[in-house]
Amino acid sequence: MQILIALAGLVLSSLTLNAADSPEVKPLRLKLPTANMGLIQGKPEKFYMYVNRTKDGVASRPWSGGKYGYSRTLRDTSDGIVATKFHEGIDIAPMKRDKAGRPLDIVHAISDGLVVYTNSISGRSSYGNYVVVKHDWGYGPFFSLYAHLASVNCKVGQKVRAESPLGRLGYTGVGINLTRAHLHLELGIMVHPEFPSWHKTHYPTSQNWHGAYNGLNMIGVDIAGLLISNNKNPNLTIPSFLKNTAVYYKVTVPRKGTLPICRNYPWIKQGNHSDNSPSWEISFSSAAFPLAVKPSQKMVGGPVVTYVQKSNFSHSYRSRGILSGSGSKATLSSAGSRHVQLVSGTFPRK
Repeated sequence: MQILIALAGLVLSSLTLNAADSPEVKPLRLKLPTANMGLIQGKPEKFYMYVNRTKDGVASRPWSGGKYGYSRTLRDTSDGIVATKFHEGIDIAPMKRDKAGRPLDIVHAISDGLVVYTNSISGRSSYGNYVVVKHDWGYGPFFSLYAHLASVNCKVGQKVRAESPLGRLGYTGVGINLTRAHLHLELGIMVHPEFPSWHKTHYPTSQNWHGAYNGLNMIGVDIAGLLISNNKNPNLTIPSFLKNTAVYYKVTVPRKGTLPICRNYPWIKQGNHSDNSPSWEISFSSAAFPLAVKPSQKMVGGPVVTYVQKSNFSHSYRSRGILSGSGSKATLSSAGSRHVQLVSGTFPRK
């Protein structure tokens, strides 16, 4: 993933699953979701939709703003200019438009799967009209999300193959106009199946229209890097792809049974989980993606940041606002506490 340079000693050696290692593991067979092949052809400037940016009074339209990772909201720091806003997926530019400038591109599934959610009321989400497809490659469910669609042409419960049509590229949602029409694509895990209870606890006056398929309950991987890597290595699995991702911080939480995320994604487990340890140590990337869970002997009364990669600027810039502090010290922000509750499942059920 294009998050941080991998740190020696922090490579997750347990994530070495290969599609050829087990008959239960299926190859990804990922396909690009539109006719735009610029990513594979080495033409990113043709592939990504630009963002409108103004820095120090200078306006620009960098295509890099459409990439996955920290690609937006530039800030001056002691280490130079740093992009501080995280982009969960990739923005794919259209290939064809009609005379009025409306995009004509058909959006397809990136792999075999099952349509589990569609939203056709664009005002109910910043994603606008969007579709979620569930994929099972043999190591826990992954979900691809296709956002800002002009129209949705599939139904919940529909089985799809790679390149099956799902809808048409558009510009529904927040902050997008006809000129910047694009497909926003994500691929990631579902954090907790009981997300609606978490949402009611923390946002009691806000309507959750999307149940467990709310974007807050999905954490994306570097889908562009995965597409490129899978094109080169057809036997690639997502756990093996993630193994070079750097750990940015670790949070230790009191042990209250097995974490649901470990049941859903067993490759995330490290160490002997049958040990009766007093706590769990959860390792996170700078994207807030949980990379590993292992037993810890630390006695903690609640979630505590027990490691953070040293930084010369605010940790909030590289943690999606999960952390506060700088240098080698960090604490969880209020948003961070909510996120750790969701990952660890320590929230009231309603």
